Amino acid sequence: MRLAQIMSPQGRKEVVFKDNRWQVITDMFAQVLTFTGESFEDNGVVFLSPVQPRVILAMAHNGTPDQINNPAQAFHKSSRTAVGFGDSIYKDLRLGRLEVECELTAVIGKTARKLTLGNALEHVLGFTIGNDVTLPEQTPGDHLLLQTKNGDGFTPLGPWIETEFPNFDNSTMFVRVNGKQVIETSTNQLARGVAEQLVHITKYTTLGPGDVVLGGSPMSMYPVEPGDIVELEIIGLGVLINPIVKL
Repeated sequence: MRLAQIMSPQGRKEVVFKDNRWQVITDMFAQVLTFTGESFEDNGVVFLSPVQPRVILAMAHNGTPDQINNPAQAFHKSSRTAVGFGDSIYKDLRLGRLEVECELTAVIGKTARKLTLGNALEHVLGFTIGNDVTLPEQTPGDHLLLQTKNGDGFTPLGPWIETEFPNFDNSTMFVRVNGKQVIETSTNQLARGVAEQLVHITKYTTLGPGDVVLGGSPMSMYPVEPGDIVELEIIGLGVLINPIVKL
């Protein structure tokens, strides 16, 4: 099942893709979806961030299999960094190099605390694409990653949430800049899978519906400049497109 949030003439709408149309629903987190009867054609839909997360967490040093030897660690990003398909990522030229990172992103579906490997995935509504935008030149003096990870538009999400995505741990990922493919990688390169990530995080904090966890960059980072158009693709999850704009 494919869930999204779109902009309509009446404002933000939660929708599900059914019968080749985006059908409006009242609550994507409900156990049984309620349809309003309103729907939109697929062509021309304006996607917003598929959720408005209260909490955005991202895994650190989780991008290659050998990093399993590092202790599990996650960091916070401001919820204000979350944007959707087509929204701008802003580069402040004073702050050095800007990199995009294609990341498999878990969307939490229900309250999650002290999860186990056995039940962690039961708390995931589905998966989307996340772009963990980074200012790597800020990192040496920024151990808490405030400067590095929290610029305007630094967490694009979308274009939708896929609730049935069995290949989440072995899905091919692409990064394209201005139409040119610059990276091909796979979610199978992550040191810790989704269940392990959620077990670690919920040992220390509670996650709730709509919160997101970006799973780490399996060598999917690439430098970009104002004027570039970035496309991130994870096979089965669509393509997330965002422009880079000078701040």
